[in-house]
Amino acid sequence: MKATDILFCIFNYHEAANAEFLYHELRPSFHCHIIDADSGQRPDPCNGDTVYLPNVYYSGMMHHAITMATEGNYPYMFFICSDVQMSHDCLEQLKHILLSESFEGVGVYSPAHADDSYTWVATSYSRPNGKRRSVAFAEGMLGMYAAPVYQQLEPLDINPHGWGIDLVACFYARHWGLRCEVDDRMTITHPKGDVRKNALARSEARAYLMRYPEGIAIRCYWVACSLRNASIQLFILPRSYRKWLSIFLPIYRFFHR
Repeated sequence: MKATDILFCIFNYHEAANAEFLYHELRPSFHCHIIDADSGQRPDPCNGDTVYLPNVYYSGMMHHAITMATEGNYPYMFFICSDVQMSHDCLEQLKHILLSESFEGVGVYSPAHADDSYTWVATSYSRPNGKRRSVAFAEGMLGMYAAPVYQQLEPLDINPHGWGIDLVACFYARHWGLRCEVDDRMTITHPKGDVRKNALARSEARAYLMRYPEGIAIRCYWVACSLRNASIQLFILPRSYRKWLSIFLPIYRFFHR
C-alpha cells in the first residue's frame, strides 16, 4: 500500500503529550493530523496539522476525521485515540506493515492488545501466532477503516459518546465481504475508561444503530459479539481486571491457538 493511501487522525482529549508523540512518529511517513477536542488553545507543535475543536466528544472527532478523509479521497483512514499507548518499535513495525503488505479486501484492521490492556473483546488480545487474523469485531479505540466503511458511519450527531460506531464498521465490512483483522505482530495498551457513562452511552448507541435499515441485524450482531465474549466479562469488570486477565488469558489462548 502507498503512504498516500492512508490518512492518520489522532483523537486527542487531554492527552497532548502522547498525541504529539504519535504524530511525530507517524508524520514523516504518512499524512497525519491531531484532532484536538477542547484541550485548550496553545501554539500548535505540529506544523499546522492540529485541528482545534470544542469538546465534540468521540463522535465529533470521528466526524471531522471522516470529513477530511472523504474530501482527500483517501482509500483508508487510520484513527488512534490519544490514550492508546504504542511504543516506538510497535509504530515502526506498523509503518513497515502498512507500506509493504496488501490490504485489498480488508475493511477494518487493528493491532492486537497487550495482556495489561483493556478491551471487552477477547479476540483482540494478542496470540502467539504472529500474523494477521480475521475477527468478528475490533473495538474502536484505534483502527484502520476502508473508505466504504468509514463513510458508512455518518451521521453521528445523535451518538456523542460513540458506542456502536466500531460495531457498525465491522458489521458492514463483513456484510460487504471485507475482512476485519487483528494483527498479532504488535500490541497496544489501552486503559480502562470511565464506566459512569455506560447507561447514557448505551442508550445513544441503540438510537444510532436503529438509524440503519439493517438496525435490527446490527443489534443482533452486537448481542452475538457479547455472547461470544461472555467468558471475559467477569474478568474485566473489577478494578483489578489486569490481575484477573493474567490468570484468564493463558487459559483462553490454550483453547484458541
